[in-house]
Parts: sequence; C-alpha cells; structure tokens
Amino acid sequence: MNEIQTGQGFPIGATITEDGVNFCLFSKNAQGVDLLLFDNPGDIAPAQVITLNPRQNKTYHYWHVLIPGLKAGQLY
Repeated sequence: MNEIQTGQGFPIGATITEDGVNFCLFSKNAQGVDLLLFDNPGDIAPAQVITLNPRQNKTYHYWHVLIPGLKAGQLY
C-alpha cells in the first residue's frame, strides 16, 4: 500500500476513486479518528490502524483520508 494522502472532505462515506478509497466522516466533537482496516470479516483485530492527523486530515467537522491502492470490498 502506498503512503496515505490527505483525501477530500466530500462525499461522506467510503468512495472508490482511480487512486484508491477516500474516507470521509462528520463529527462535531471528535478529537481524533482511527481508521481500522480488516482482512477478513471474522477478524477480531484490525490488520492496519491508520490514525488521522487533525492538521492534515480534518476540514471543519469533516475527517478525511485517501488510502491509495485500496479496492472495492476492503473491510473497515
């Protein structure tokens, strides 16, 4: 997987792009956000945890990140 990117503050949800998957969520009160990626539906622990940086991955109340190389079907 390539290095994560800032991503876009729209649309809300997980959006598949040519480059990977853009994740965006709204939270008025969150002080931090972790994106957990799983390999299998029954996994208890995530395969990867991506901690979003509020200076790079937050616009107003929208947290966003682009994960290059992710494809449809990724569990999160």
